Amino acid sequence: MFVYKNKTIFSFRSIAAVALFSSLSFILLWVIRFFQIDSLLKFLPETIREMFDNSPVWVFYAYFLITLTNLITAILFLRRAISVTIVAQLSASAMLLFISYHFFSKDYIGLYEAIEMLATLIFYLFLAWLAKYARRNGYLSKFSKHTTTVSLKIQEGCNHECSYCPIPLVKGHSRSDTLMNILANAEGMAAEGLRDIVLVGDNIGDFGTGEKGDSRHSHSFYDLLEELDKMGGVERFSFLSITSPLLSDRTLNFIKQSKRFTPYFNVALATGSAEIAHKMKRPFPLNLYKDLFLNIKRINSKSYIGVEVIIGFPGETEALFNETVQFLSAADISYIKPTIYSKKKGTEASKMKQGLVSRAVCKKRKKVLLELSKSKLQVFYGSQLGEEKTVLFENTRRGNYIHGYTENHVKVKCAWNRKLGNTTHRIKLTEINGSFMLFDFIEKEHYNVNQSYVKI
Repeated sequence: MFVYKNKTIFSFRSIAAVALFSSLSFILLWVIRFFQIDSLLKFLPETIREMFDNSPVWVFYAYFLITLTNLITAILFLRRAISVTIVAQLSASAMLLFISYHFFSKDYIGLYEAIEMLATLIFYLFLAWLAKYARRNGYLSKFSKHTTTVSLKIQEGCNHECSYCPIPLVKGHSRSDTLMNILANAEGMAAEGLRDIVLVGDNIGDFGTGEKGDSRHSHSFYDLLEELDKMGGVERFSFLSITSPLLSDRTLNFIKQSKRFTPYFNVALATGSAEIAHKMKRPFPLNLYKDLFLNIKRINSKSYIGVEVIIGFPGETEALFNETVQFLSAADISYIKPTIYSKKKGTEASKMKQGLVSRAVCKKRKKVLLELSKSKLQVFYGSQLGEEKTVLFENTRRGNYIHGYTENHVKVKCAWNRKLGNTTHRIKLTEINGSFMLFDFIEKEHYNVNQSYVKI
């Protein structure tokens, strides 16, 4: 959980500008010495003259590469790129080795030369330290210019003790970030130009006052939704994975009426078999998840519901797996994400020796759920035909196409157009095309059909 700082503070910008000027100076000194510019040679510092006199040619090129890396460091500072930390450390390490070589390869080092070498090394090490400090304190941009969607952690740890999950062992009990910190982070992301924020946690149902309202925290999950919904600059908020099936009608109605929260629900079900759920020590009975799916669709029939399922848990027979298939088949959901069970060291399930499921059987069962997921998605897409939606396009080129998602997670794609990246547009969904839907842009209440948006 991090906090954004003010990235326009004068001191940081000033240091970055000085670093850029100094880096250019180092390169200029190299150019003067390498090309033997007589009129300027007399201005060279003693270190530069001594370093290159009677030196092998590789010394010239090594010094040039180091100073070039330092220039890149300064440029990355000005751009506030997160990668500056790695480049700055690489540059400082290379200069340390270079100066060490020069120091131990020369018979005599004069006082002024030693001072110049020390000052140069301090400069490089200072930039490396500054890069680490800037990253740790939030002065650097954490995202690529191509990023449209980003995750924001609001909670970590878990109070439940599912037999297959290492989170309580590794991260401990549930802890929530403060509302003020989350809002500051979200505002910082908005300032970066990010349009879509996904709230994440190990069990977001435990955020704030918790599922039963008995945790020590100043705010509830509903309070968080209300405050984020007021915030400008972000087009969309969503959250995953939903471990708790206890989303209230109040919360679901708020999301339906929200300006920014999308009707997209990713639910960590784990299994649709009551017997396997018992072996997993799942904290909630299956009927609560069944009620959750019904409530979501009752309040907003256009909601997208994705379900995460674990396949091959010890003791999962073919009959018990079929119970999961039947549960999911009967549920009004949009997508299934099956994951093959893997043993996690230290968990109760890792000690189970009976009823182990082979990898081959797991893969076969995964294919069954993937086929079911395809059919569920087609049904959901069918319910969206003719609907007018708002699509947010990603800022990344994928082959010759650009992808986008509607507010209820319908996936669309069209011919690559740089201007569409990280922008929203009103569209009309016209046709199903596998895992995507085709669409027409809507402008001034008329449908514009673009010939490049064809079946693919």
